[in-house]
Amino acid sequence: MANIGYIQVNRHCNNSCHFCSNPSNWKNISLEKWYELIDDFISRDYKWIIFTWWEPTLSPNLSKWIEYSTKHNMDCRIISNGMMCSSFDYVKRLRDAWLSLIHFSLYSYIEEIHDFLTDTQWSYKKLLKSIQNAIKLWIRVQLNCVINRYNQNHLDKTVKFIVKNFPEIRHFVWNNLDPLMMRKTKTALSTLPDYDIAWESIIKAMSFLESTWRTFRVERLPLCFMRWYEWASTETRKIVKNEERMVHFLDERETVRQTWWHWEHDKLDICNNCDLNSICSWVWKMEEFYNYVKLNPQKLTKEEKQIIIDKIMN
Repeated sequence: MANIGYIQVNRHCNNSCHFCSNPSNWKNISLEKWYELIDDFISRDYKWIIFTWWEPTLSPNLSKWIEYSTKHNMDCRIISNGMMCSSFDYVKRLRDAWLSLIHFSLYSYIEEIHDFLTDTQWSYKKLLKSIQNAIKLWIRVQLNCVINRYNQNHLDKTVKFIVKNFPEIRHFVWNNLDPLMMRKTKTALSTLPDYDIAWESIIKAMSFLESTWRTFRVERLPLCFMRWYEWASTETRKIVKNEERMVHFLDERETVRQTWWHWEHDKLDICNNCDLNSICSWVWKMEEFYNYVKLNPQKLTKEEKQIIIDKIMN
């Protein structure tokens, strides 16, 4: 099992992504609370800690926290939009604190689309510069991408662009859009993806990455849109491996321990006819936001389903 702790370092950002699932409330974690959380993760024998939501690089204490965690044998990572990391000196400061990995968020290989989705001019150019800086400093880089209507038809092309220009990147993560807390403007709601289009693009992307011996994961996407790659679903992997997560939110949720039942979301009666139902999470808030999606129950033999489980466990 890989039990991971997530900490919301702050709730403000230097991008304004239309589909942001944790909008700014301008809160910051206190130094005292931070030490308390890290010590709790250590006592639970967690091995990884991820500083996230919404832009941890805006915290002046980030390098101190990374250094403290690594001294206690915690593998530290951050999720970043790449605005601050476009400064080589800043990334070096994180490297010197023993940061091991950065998840950068790239939404499209097309500059205009990425900048539109972040609602921030020059965010694309700064992100590419950040990737270059991290690689030069031998920090491992992984790419995150939110699946949405504006990139759904070229997810595979974005992956190929990255592999061509940054062959050092070996792992990719797609997150299906979580609309619960995002802005409810017309533009924001227009980002909800069309699964029938996104499905074709993401299957091509996964096939390409598999052919180049790279790894990948997909979050919040039903398994009926991931045939032959069900093992790559983050929720399915957590269900099969009985993993847990601890997440500290800077809102009324505070600290949440997520176990197997958190990975199952809204399902329909038709899901009962699917042989993958027991290991599929479906999508958070389906009936409220994703009621236009047409499900396709999958039929597998017990042996075929067991192959998926074995691949996850191995």
